[in-house]
Amino acid sequence: MAKTGKDIEPFIYFHPGEILSEKMDEMEVSVDEFSKISGLEISEIKRIKACKADINPVNAASLEKATQIPAAFWLKAQENYNMFLIKKLVETLTRNLKSVSAYDVKKQKIRQTIQKLSKVSETI
Repeated sequence: MAKTGKDIEPFIYFHPGEILSEKMDEMEVSVDEFSKISGLEISEIKRIKACKADINPVNAASLEKATQIPAAFWLKAQENYNMFLIKKLVETLTRNLKSVSAYDVKKQKIRQTIQKLSKVSETI
C-alpha cells in the first residue's frame, strides 16, 4: 500500500527558530525591523532564532502578524519539535536501561537523560 502524506514521519524536526530565521532572511528584515513589525522584544526574537526560547501562544500571534504564517503553524512546529526531543530522550533512556550490566557506569547518564526529559516535558 502506498504511503500518503499523513503516513510519512519526518526523520527530524527543527526548532521553530530555524524557520523564523529563514523567513526573516526571505523577508529581508533585520531583528530590529522584525521587532517593530511583530511587536516582539529584540531579545525575544534573538532567543527564538537561536533556538533558546520556545514558541508560546503570545509570541505565535506576534509571529503570525509579522510573517502572515498562522499562529497555529508556529505552535504546531514547537509541539512537533518538543515531541521529537522527548522521543530522542526516551530512546536514549531505553538504550541506557538495556545495558544493565554496565549500570554503575550508565547511572549518571540515565539521571542526566531523565533530567533533560523532565525539562523538555515542562515546556509542553
